[in-house]
Amino acid sequence: MFPRNQKPPEEAGPDSPAGASGSTDAPASDALLSKLIEHGRLTKRQVKRTLEWQRKKGGDTQLAVQQLGLVAREDMLKALSQRFSYPIFDDMPDSLRFSRELVAGHEPFGAAAEAIRSIRSTIASTALSNGTRSFAMIGPHPDAGVTYLACNLAVSFAQMSIPTLLVDANLRDPRTDMVFGFPQGTPGLSDYLMSRGLLQPPIQANVLPKLSVLPAGSVPPNPQELISSPEFLALTDMFHDQFGVVIYDTAPCADYSDAYVVASRINAAILVARRHKTAYRDVAAVVKKLESIRCAVVGTVFNQH
Repeated sequence: MFPRNQKPPEEAGPDSPAGASGSTDAPASDALLSKLIEHGRLTKRQVKRTLEWQRKKGGDTQLAVQQLGLVAREDMLKALSQRFSYPIFDDMPDSLRFSRELVAGHEPFGAAAEAIRSIRSTIASTALSNGTRSFAMIGPHPDAGVTYLACNLAVSFAQMSIPTLLVDANLRDPRTDMVFGFPQGTPGLSDYLMSRGLLQPPIQANVLPKLSVLPAGSVPPNPQELISSPEFLALTDMFHDQFGVVIYDTAPCADYSDAYVVASRINAAILVARRHKTAYRDVAAVVKKLESIRCAVVGTVFNQH
């Protein structure tokens, strides 16, 4: 029996969503087609056309749907992201807590996210392949966009299924807690280094699949002393052993020396400058200082955000 005014599956209209009736011709093995059906992107008639095209042409579902023009590119990419466990925020019930700055998650198929992936690919093909897995993100001034790039790179590496840790080592004016929507007062790096009864660093695990975040925590009166401590050095070693990629956000080095202290512990830095905002002399000064402390400059990013 069916509720009044509801048709049984075999009587459903040909253009009703394929999944609405509980009956489709989609092979159980075709995960992409199942995802498109699940999200109401294909009607029963369109599923039938797709399967007929595949039988005649021999192509896979993605090619068939694209050739037939049945699904928008963005919907196709979203379905593919789910098919391959590629985390994007549209699929997460609490996605609104993440700042819109996280373009790698909110707009994963846009130009900004593509630029992030390009940077990620360069790092993966050079530094990661040579065994360098921890990076200090450094910028000469607050407007360089260090936090923006650090957070998006962390999300992007996690999307590669690489266990990634983002450490907010900016103990002056931290922002990662806001970017990832952590509650005010969330303990972090400074609280652990000040030995406030924390036996383990208060890492926020699985913020996204494969992504963990260690917030900055309370803003301390002695940030440089804390990141110069043996305890911080021990943490960097431990993180390097436990994660595939570790990214450190840092305070602007034109104002403070903290970033250089972190870089000296990590021995690898990515310099972030902002187009039309950062002077060449500022970049040159940072590079010279990093060379003086024998920290390798893995790359330089000119941020347009």
